[in-house]
Amino acid sequence: MFTRQKSLFRFTKVIPLIILFCFTFSSQKQIEGAVKAKDLTEIKAQTREELEEGFLAYITELFGKLKVRFENRKFDEMAALLGDNTILITPQADILIGEGSLKRFWREEKDKGVTDVDFSLKNFYVSKVEDPIEQVPDEDTIVHVGHAIIKYRLKKEKKEGVLTNKTGTLTLSARHPKNCVWQP
Repeated sequence: MFTRQKSLFRFTKVIPLIILFCFTFSSQKQIEGAVKAKDLTEIKAQTREELEEGFLAYITELFGKLKVRFENRKFDEMAALLGDNTILITPQADILIGEGSLKRFWREEKDKGVTDVDFSLKNFYVSKVEDPIEQVPDEDTIVHVGHAIIKYRLKKEKKEGVLTNKTGTLTLSARHPKNCVWQP
């Protein structure tokens, strides 16, 4: 019985040491993270406004391109402009992901008699890629990512001249490589 108490005594001394050890290293990691975050915010403060303006210009231009392609029934180009990372929520609350399903959705809506589509930006943010994977050439390395929540409105005119609207939402992610061109 004496040996059990002795091993229990060792165990109770080791646990606080392990906890102290973990606490010390986690605190050190948090301090390093805080220093890194401070450096990151200083960098963002210098370029954040320019990045957001560029992303807004990209989204505005994208809305125009999507509208023209919808009118001209170029649904494969619409899907390519939105990219594989886009998530579309239909007016019926179905979730569509990927170019194939996006192309099918736009084609079906046009075939149902939708005459026009409008897009409006609800919210967006731009974030820095923490550890970018270097690409060849170096200009293709993704350094920022933009995310947007977009509301779309499907317009359909009835014979009586009444306009009906159905709305849905899509989320869009765009990449910003070192060459400063936003892309899906």
